[in-house]
Amino acid sequence: MVGLDISVPAQAALAWAANQARLTGQDLMAVHAVFPWGTYLAAGGFVPVTMPSDAVQDHQRDMIEKLFASVGPEPTWKLQFVGDDPGPALVAASRGASMLVIGTREHTGWGRVLSGSVSHHCLSHAHCPVLAVPVERPARAGRSAAAASATSHA
Repeated sequence: MVGLDISVPAQAALAWAANQARLTGQDLMAVHAVFPWGTYLAAGGFVPVTMPSDAVQDHQRDMIEKLFASVGPEPTWKLQFVGDDPGPALVAASRGASMLVIGTREHTGWGRVLSGSVSHHCLSHAHCPVLAVPVERPARAGRSAAAASATSHA
């Protein structure tokens, strides 16, 4: 099973999961979970927000379907859309899965407070082993190539 959204980390997770499923002869379930539109949890409680148009929702669904198709899914592989908070949705879907594959993002500070960490939630609560796929990131400015190389081989 793999968590899928349009982010680069999720695409890396999908590629890894597809390759692993082919190597092991397993089926693959990709799950795209999105918190239901219409409310947003804010400091003071739930706040109504404008729902995106049907065209926007259709475009998002189309993008996810194209990402899934990009790995050349086998006929038995499935893509599931869930209207729920992504962390709990992936944990619920992990029941009966042999592995949950997720991408990792670099939310820090307020970004993590506001959006939470789906990967952390899954690592803490999933019903199966979880593999978090990192994404290759360019070395930070100011770090020497040797220092970046030493860190990546440690």
